[in-house]
Order: sequence, then structure tokens, then C-alpha cells
Amino acid sequence: MTKIIGIMASTPNGIIGKDNALPWSYPEEIEHFRKITDSQVMVMGRKTFESAPNSLLKKTPIVFSKNKAIRNLKPCTVVESIDSFLEHILSIQCHKAFMIGGAEIAELFLKNNLISEFILTKIHKNYEGDASMDLSFFDKWQQILLTQTKDYTIYKLTNPQEIGK
Repeated sequence: MTKIIGIMASTPNGIIGKDNALPWSYPEEIEHFRKITDSQVMVMGRKTFESAPNSLLKKTPIVFSKNKAIRNLKPCTVVESIDSFLEHILSIQCHKAFMIGGAEIAELFLKNNLISEFILTKIHKNYEGDASMDLSFFDKWQQILLTQTKDYTIYKLTNPQEIGK
């Protein structure tokens, strides 16, 4: 089975985006994201896909959308549901995939308990935004500090159902 790892950044109140972009700019944090996800399978929603720079997508991404025409934007594999995603991920036989957002896809994966680990950057400052994630999903997850700066802290969170496996 493929290990699915979430990776996102959030303000203390759960804001993850504004106008299909990040409402903050921390180049070192973006570099951390790129380093971890470089040449990995990435899973995302349509809005995240449309706003992602081509340089980020080195492998063909898996995109949740009902609109198959988005393939015309950039190469991608379109899935319409968790079932079609699981079928596809089994067919490509990858060891791990990164769920990179947005909010609806993160919630879908978390509600279906598909994420074993989550790399969460906690931005220290609050920003205005129009996309948010319910951080209470992580209340019982084991938390390990990876990096801390004056602007953000990066944690590796482990799903309690994965501990001891």
C-alpha cells in the first residue's frame, strides 16, 4: 500500500490560502516543501493544480476534479473520487505520495483516514484568507518538531493509528 503524506502550511487559525495562493511569503519554507516533494507523486485538488508552478510538478500529478478538460492545462491524471484515486495509486505502484491540498482534498483524505503522516508548517502570524483547514484533525496525532524559525515551525505529525506499526 502507498504511504500518503500530507504537506501543507497553516496559520494558527487554520488559514491555508487566499485567492488560490499562499497569503504569506517565506522562501525557506517553500524550499523545504520543494525538497521534500521533489520528484514525488503529488495529489491535489483542481484549484491547487491550476495555481501550481510547472517547476513544482516534476512527476505527473494526480488531480481531483470532475472536469477532465483540465488535462489541457498541464499533464496530469484526473480522478473523480477516493475510489478512483485508490485504484490509480495501486496501479502505479508507488511507495509514497504527497497530498498537497487544497482544503477540500485535505479534509477528504483526513476524514477517510488515508494520511499516515503530515508535514505541517505552523505559520506563527495570522493572515487573512479564504481557504482554511480544520486543525482539530491533528489533536491526537504525535508531533515531532523538525524546524523552527522566528516566522514558522515545521512539525512531522503521525496519525495515532500508525504509531507502533
